[in-house]
Amino acid sequence: MIIDEAGMADTLTLDTAVRFIIGRGGSVRLVGDDQQLAAIGAGGVLRDIQASYGAVRLTELHRFADPAEAAATLALRDGRPEALGFYLDRRRVHVGDPTTTLDSVFNAWQADRSHGLDAIMLAPTRELVSRLNQRAQDHRLAGTTPGREVELADGNRASVGDLVITRRNHRRVRIGATDWVKNGDRWTVLNLTKTGGLRVRHALNGRIVTLPADYVQTSVELGYATTVHTAQGVTADTMHGVVTGEEPRQQLYTMITRGRSANHVYVAVVGDGDPHTVIQPDNVHLRTATDLLEQILARDASPQSATTLQREQQDPAVRLRAATARYLDALHVAAEHLAGPQGVAGLDRSAGRLVKGLTEEPAWPTLRGQLLLLAAAGADPVTELFSAAATRDLTSADDQAAVIGWRLQDVNEVAGGGPLPWLPGIPHRLAADPNWGPYLNARSQLVAELAGQVRRNAAAEAPAWAARPHTVPAELIADMRVWRAATQVDPSDLRPTGPPQLGHAARAWQQQLDKRLAAADTRTEWRWRQLLAAEAPNTTTDSFLPELTERLSNLTRAGFDATLLVRSAAAAGPLPDDHPAAALWWRILDQLPPLAPNQAPATLGALPATRHTITKSIEQQPPRPPSAPPSPFGFSR
Repeated sequence: MIIDEAGMADTLTLDTAVRFIIGRGGSVRLVGDDQQLAAIGAGGVLRDIQASYGAVRLTELHRFADPAEAAATLALRDGRPEALGFYLDRRRVHVGDPTTTLDSVFNAWQADRSHGLDAIMLAPTRELVSRLNQRAQDHRLAGTTPGREVELADGNRASVGDLVITRRNHRRVRIGATDWVKNGDRWTVLNLTKTGGLRVRHALNGRIVTLPADYVQTSVELGYATTVHTAQGVTADTMHGVVTGEEPRQQLYTMITRGRSANHVYVAVVGDGDPHTVIQPDNVHLRTATDLLEQILARDASPQSATTLQREQQDPAVRLRAATARYLDALHVAAEHLAGPQGVAGLDRSAGRLVKGLTEEPAWPTLRGQLLLLAAAGADPVTELFSAAATRDLTSADDQAAVIGWRLQDVNEVAGGGPLPWLPGIPHRLAADPNWGPYLNARSQLVAELAGQVRRNAAAEAPAWAARPHTVPAELIADMRVWRAATQVDPSDLRPTGPPQLGHAARAWQQQLDKRLAAADTRTEWRWRQLLAAEAPNTTTDSFLPELTERLSNLTRAGFDATLLVRSAAAAGPLPDDHPAAALWWRILDQLPPLAPNQAPATLGALPATRHTITKSIEQQPPRPPSAPPSPFGFSR
């Protein structure tokens, strides 16, 4: 027995089905994607099965007309931001306010439909879907009065000519010897039966069937637009979807993989004009479409069972992240407790007198914590503050407290080293405290023990951030793993040391790690960096750059002229401002043989050692959907 879309079944229902089948001598094969939309009930069992027993993974995608888009969806599935480079470069991301985005979705959908393409509109909420469906139906009727209508399961009414979608498998209604009415099929209404049923034609294969009245009332909806959840399993020529920025990655992934030829997302990046929302943070500091999409990619809503959570929480890297944060928090709380309310208030007053407005700066709480730690180490916090403030002028600083905090002497200079090279040690006055001393010492030991476990596990797998792991010393890889875990660097961030640190000691250690890594780089990587700086300068600041240089090396080893590929891709047109290095890679990938895109980038070296002609005549290109703008770079398959 094959159970398709097994990830959409909750654990208890799946268990009931499996027990029933096995109890009668059958065997079960589960097919599903744990990164698509899951069941409403308790789920996550697919991940447990994979972790305990392993799983067979399908790696070749056949839905998409463009192999590069197929590869981009795999990156998006894993939450890797470089996937956005493909969609930005292909002009698949559109922006507007909540009203104009709906207008744009409908207009693009209508343009595709008028050219004979099977297009679909998707939205995250039923309210938006209802508005799109109503607009499409009104456009079809063009002011005329519809004939006889029948009420559908979603509360809408359908007449001859409407597009509908079936929401439940119905094996008794056959559309062929081996096929039947399925969930997600879309149909054009040809006629209405006397009993309230629908005579419909399949949108893809043209088969004609009659849907019974009771099925129509419970399992048929208007199909011009639908929610992303409803569309799981649907395939169309083109997809136009609305994104609000609140969706999880799994919803975006499901949405953007419905269309064979093109998938467009429309992002609302400005307010709706409501004066009551003007002061909301998102309307004061507007986020770009890329900001919103990156936040969606980082929002993982895949179901996790208790077993998975327990297994992940036992990971030393996960525990080190929390232990480091708790150690630092405990140090500052203990220092403030030691100073007492009067000491803290006195420090606030002195700071206000020394630097006007200092205690109102955003970074003042952090600076006060640093000063209190220095006090616990025996230093005079007011003297330290005066010395740092008087070093240079502060009037041009956006945040005077942050600048002073950078100038302050490192706590380790007076308190000794902490459990990690950049963490402060326990000041002697706190270490001598009968209550705080043992507690802080236990916290410090826990951080050191977990860091040791992370180091010992460092050789288990090659780090994603290392362009050429075999050229990086094992000790440096271990140090980097500890750093990334303790400073909470996102696993999808390909910058080896992550975003720049603000603290003095942390920033100094980060720079030291960067220098050690640079010394381990080979001439090959530097050659690619020089080429990219000359051909596409804005790629050199993209966090995807290390991965790009490694993939270029793989292409060279496989027999391709990577230099020519880079120059051809860069010369085709301006790269997007966001994720330019990733966008360049997708252009390069578009020039490779069809065999390459479905391979993992790390395995490109396995390609036949033959060179591939990167030019292709216009006649060899498949037709572009009418909704797609002219390609901004060369030819695209």
